Amino acid sequence: MKYTIIAFDLQGTLSDSAFSDEFWMETLPLLYSKHNKLSLAQAKEELKAKFKEYGKYDYRYYSVDYWLKELNLELKFNEICKLIKSKPHFYEDSLELIKEFNKEATLMILSSTTTDFIKTELGKNKRYFKHIFSSIDYFNIPGKPKELYLKIAQNLNISPTKIIYIGNDPEMDITNAKAGGYDTYFFDNNRSREENIRELKKRLT
Repeated sequence: MKYTIIAFDLQGTLSDSAFSDEFWMETLPLLYSKHNKLSLAQAKEELKAKFKEYGKYDYRYYSVDYWLKELNLELKFNEICKLIKSKPHFYEDSLELIKEFNKEATLMILSSTTTDFIKTELGKNKRYFKHIFSSIDYFNIPGKPKELYLKIAQNLNISPTKIIYIGNDPEMDITNAKAGGYDTYFFDNNRSREENIRELKKRLT
């Protein structure tokens, strides 16, 4: 194994993104519509415009706490979860993969989502990962720019060349990680998971 750390994105790579997607695209617009006395359709359009304006390197794109304060809601994350019909789902093939490689290298989660989402979506599988980082909660860095990858390698006192990052976002997971000196694997969601897992195993062995 040429890598000391195998680092993973979470949503859309190891876990189904439906739980998070429903929060941002259905549950938050519903709360927003009630707070602003808008139709659900209007709320969705306004939020869509806001997120487009903010962009993926703005903390408001990811911060649940920001939106709870913005909407003056005294709700906790676990209470919001009860409103979400989709349940967190960690793919079975992901579990098989990390069980296979957790003795070969240190496993890490690096996600732009919040710690609450990470813990909820990992569930008991968090025990397989030595390092679990939310870019926004741990480093106060929204998204996954080059500086995040450099900072993590520095904090872990490891050469970036000893880390491979696996994710499904061409810019943040691949281009930015490469710019930070990491090796990468693009988990292409336009291909089957079976094909992605098979090709990834070839890279790791």
